[in-house]
Amino acid sequence: MKTDLLKLPTKPGVYLYYNSNDEIIYVGKAINLKKRITQYFQAGDALGPKTKTLVSQIVKIDTKIVNSEIEALVLEAKLIKKYRPKYNSLLKDDKSYLYITISHHSIPIVSTAHVTNLPPRASIYGPFPNSSAVNSLLKTIRRIFPYYSKKHPPTHCLYCHLHLCPGPNPDQKKYRQDIGKIKKILNGNFKVLQRQLQQEIKHSTATENFESAIVARDQLSAINYIVSGWHSLAQLFEHLNLPEDRLTQAVNELSSVLRIEPFNRVECFDISQLGSRYFVGSMVVWQNGRIDKSQYKKFKIKTKFTPDDQFMIREVVYRRLKHPEWGTPDLIVVDGGKPQVSAVSRINDLPSTIHLIGLAKKFETIILKNNQGWAEINLPQNSSALNLLKSLRDEAHRFANRYRQELMSKSFCAS
Repeated sequence: MKTDLLKLPTKPGVYLYYNSNDEIIYVGKAINLKKRITQYFQAGDALGPKTKTLVSQIVKIDTKIVNSEIEALVLEAKLIKKYRPKYNSLLKDDKSYLYITISHHSIPIVSTAHVTNLPPRASIYGPFPNSSAVNSLLKTIRRIFPYYSKKHPPTHCLYCHLHLCPGPNPDQKKYRQDIGKIKKILNGNFKVLQRQLQQEIKHSTATENFESAIVARDQLSAINYIVSGWHSLAQLFEHLNLPEDRLTQAVNELSSVLRIEPFNRVECFDISQLGSRYFVGSMVVWQNGRIDKSQYKKFKIKTKFTPDDQFMIREVVYRRLKHPEWGTPDLIVVDGGKPQVSAVSRINDLPSTIHLIGLAKKFETIILKNNQGWAEINLPQNSSALNLLKSLRDEAHRFANRYRQELMSKSFCAS
């Protein structure tokens, strides 16, 4: 044999066996290439008859190093599809191989199939020798890019509530874009997908679409994680640091920092003003682990006609508290520092059960008032708790600005 087993890499990757005719006769993957390949030549009588025949025909071994199991799984399937190695079929029945299919419907469906029941019109990925790894891979992908696995009923399904499904009436353009990203994963185009998500984050941030920026950022973080090292696909989807996991971490971290019980509902307030006519406020809501746009509120300032952020934020929160039917926040966040927090804290109707903090922009400092006086907290820039507060503050800012622009546009049209 031409290959020196002692010089094989100990890294994860894919290996290819060649016969004397320089034909690829087998493709496999391993977390440790040297260890896995050496086992073929040391097992002796432990090898089955078909594997013994395979080993006897190996004259050359080629290896392709990868960083993660997902890359190895995809590459292994692509090479098996390309070369149709003889012993991949002999050692395992072709009918047991699993394929991933993506239908060509206007709302594509992602599913699995064996060779005997592949759909006639679909994008086909595989064959994958390890069906359990494929199923775990799809669970992981679905946590990042929710998709349909079958025709969706007109009402919300279980997967909708688990955030694994885009719902009965998804934005078709957005859904197809996500399907395109899934195809990039299944084609092994991870770097292309990473660059695409980076561009989406930049564009969404530049256009102040902060919610989309957060979604793209979380997707990019998940993709970076699954290609950053070798993980067991069987457990990978349970351990990925995905959005809901980071939100739980953020809630726990912020609760600890503020010394309060873990919260379920946060309301964030901001003021937007221009000139002497356009003064508005906004309220955005984070509840049950996600931003809830259906509960957003917007306010025209009624009692102040000159720029005064402190007075205006107090008016907005005061008016909000007159509506108990909107629900009760565990935490109120105002855009600003001591002046804004102090103004809101003087509201007589502010229940003592509601915690109040400010987020000052310059250094992203958390401001709060307690029995000992004022406290200022500066969390690390990569803090999940700080990122949660910043995303809410930015969303409140965006919503207030949009409302002010709407009023200005109506005023200009009327004139």
